[in-house]
Amino acid sequence: MFKITLQQLQSHFSGDEWPIMLSLDEENNQYSIQLDIKSDIRWFEGHFPGQPVLAGVVQTHWAGELSKYIFPVGDDFQRIDNLKFQSVILPDINLALKLVYLPNKNAVKFSYTDSDNNYSTGTLVFA
Repeated sequence: MFKITLQQLQSHFSGDEWPIMLSLDEENNQYSIQLDIKSDIRWFEGHFPGQPVLAGVVQTHWAGELSKYIFPVGDDFQRIDNLKFQSVILPDINLALKLVYLPNKNAVKFSYTDSDNNYSTGTLVFA
């Protein structure tokens, strides 16, 4: 199994382009990372004036980079399957990012959720 600590994630994925990682749970090829998505993340700048939202490309970028760090999928991203955006992610929100490794497909299924909403889901497929 892949053993990653919260401290490793916080150290590797820090700065104004990443959310604050509050907690990490691991079980059976899946990780759940609790994220604090602050308004000062640079991806909110100019997207959109008056009502910042976290772009879908950023959501998939975060899921992909974390997947490559945690799981043995390699660096060669191939495609995204079943990508769905159900709710808009606004600044200053806490969400869970769930990453489920699918070794037989060399893929990772991701979802951003909180107790009330599903925000986005998809499957990242690697070569």
